[in-house]
Amino acid sequence: MANVSVALAILLQTSITPPSAMPVSATDETPVCRRIEVTGSLARKERVCKTKAEWRAAEDSGNSRARAIVDYSTGRPSGQ
Repeated sequence: MANVSVALAILLQTSITPPSAMPVSATDETPVCRRIEVTGSLARKERVCKTKAEWRAAEDSGNSRARAIVDYSTGRPSGQ
């Protein structure tokens, strides 16, 4: 019982600081350019520049949309 009270006293004495926003490193802020194929054209490509964080957010958004479409369509009889 004494051990529990000592451990509780130690935990109460430590200050709990709220987690700050994740620090953004310099590598996440540098632009990364990619060549994206233009829909409807066989040869045209467009250069798109975004930060690594923006590319990651775009990929996550696309993956979640695709997952939602698959989840919505599974388990439904065809034709509905």
